[in-house]
Amino acid sequence: MQHTGYFRPHSLAEAQALLAAHPDAQALAGGQSLLAAMKLGLCQPTHWVDLQDLPELQHITRHHDHLWIGAMVTHEAVAHSAEVQAWCPLLAHLAGGIADAQIRHVGTLGGSLANNDPAACWPAGVLACGATVVTTQREIPADDFFIGLFTTALQAGELILGVKFPPIASGHYLKYEQAASRFALVGVAVTRSAQHTVRVAITGLGQGVMRWQAAEEALSAQWGVSALDGLFLADTEAMGDVQASASYRAHLAAVLCRRAVAHHTGESPTMPRGVKPRATPSVQTTVHATPPGHTLQGEHVLNADLLQVWQALLDPAILQMSIPGCSAMRLLKPNHYQATVKVGLGLVSAKFETLVQLHPDIAPTPGSTQARCGLDVSGQAGALGSGQAHVQVQLEQIGPHTRLHWSAQPQLQGTLAQLGNRLVQASTQRLSEQFFERFAQALSGEAPRGGAWFFFYALSQPLRRWWQHFFRK
Repeated sequence: MQHTGYFRPHSLAEAQALLAAHPDAQALAGGQSLLAAMKLGLCQPTHWVDLQDLPELQHITRHHDHLWIGAMVTHEAVAHSAEVQAWCPLLAHLAGGIADAQIRHVGTLGGSLANNDPAACWPAGVLACGATVVTTQREIPADDFFIGLFTTALQAGELILGVKFPPIASGHYLKYEQAASRFALVGVAVTRSAQHTVRVAITGLGQGVMRWQAAEEALSAQWGVSALDGLFLADTEAMGDVQASASYRAHLAAVLCRRAVAHHTGESPTMPRGVKPRATPSVQTTVHATPPGHTLQGEHVLNADLLQVWQALLDPAILQMSIPGCSAMRLLKPNHYQATVKVGLGLVSAKFETLVQLHPDIAPTPGSTQARCGLDVSGQAGALGSGQAHVQVQLEQIGPHTRLHWSAQPQLQGTLAQLGNRLVQASTQRLSEQFFERFAQALSGEAPRGGAWFFFYALSQPLRRWWQHFFRK
């Protein structure tokens, strides 16, 4: 049995020294997520470095141009702080509505931001306020801090010291809770500056906190609920799961936005009858997903001809370079490969032993414009269980480019089968973009030419993310 050491430093310098001395140690900022992960066997640091006794991280201070809230200030302390209530009542209201009293007395602002759960409340408040996250290395604007699903701009060894909140004229946060966890099924924060600039941040849609630009522009031009008449998010901006469909979440976001504005204007938040919906353009993406047992699919256009792409598909030479965290790969027999991938998400990491078998169905010939191949992928993630998927790949020559369409039908066993679906959808989009950026560089000669093993990567990476669904419970 692996034993985990425990340190409780009394200064920031001591904490940084401990983390530097123990590369596999994990900073503990409340532990409401990490300790649950460790209990499930999903997080196994060599040491915990508990930050709760660091005086540098526990202050709430009002300055002339910003409000400072330290990273280790608890939700409960924020909710009852006179300085916070006077500076920005939105923050006190948001903190007071997180989970239950036990969680609020232990959970911290810095821990929530570093974890960046896609249904957490604090990311929405920080983003809507246009705050700045201050770390041991730099100052990061909120717009640059939240990267995506459980992902932030924090680098290895970088700790959050606190957050600077600029003054706002008004703001309000509303969420519709998931009853069991009290995470936001959808949460919306709306703020307005003294210069009448409006920011709208939404949490709970599935891919991480985001800003609703169309609503911001409408409200900045005309402050009032009527500016939002007919304005809805596109369904593609949200993810569906057993708790709510994508269309329900998208609709709920618009409803909560109207209510947040009405909280200040005194208007009725009800949408007038007969108003035609004006769905805002969704972020353009070519990756789509549906619940487990159904099909994941995506499409990409590559700057290479069909034969080049096909040769890359059959050549594993750049597998390790194209797949971050791939520490080992070997050819078992023709078109049969085994790879070890260690990848991290947020504050944890997992190792996957994956087998890939490729089946060239329709090989291209000189002058042909189409080709097709299939892949059978199986992965074992230790205590998390296992997963399999059959992947179908279709290639089509379009002028000097090649359009690649892929689809996959995953099946899960063990703990993986009991965990979430929504996170797989969000991660597939981001991971495909990351892989194809590397693959496109390889095809253009910026990296060794070789195989487009996105299918292994895009399917093995989401497996490790399914465990994150326990945060919802």
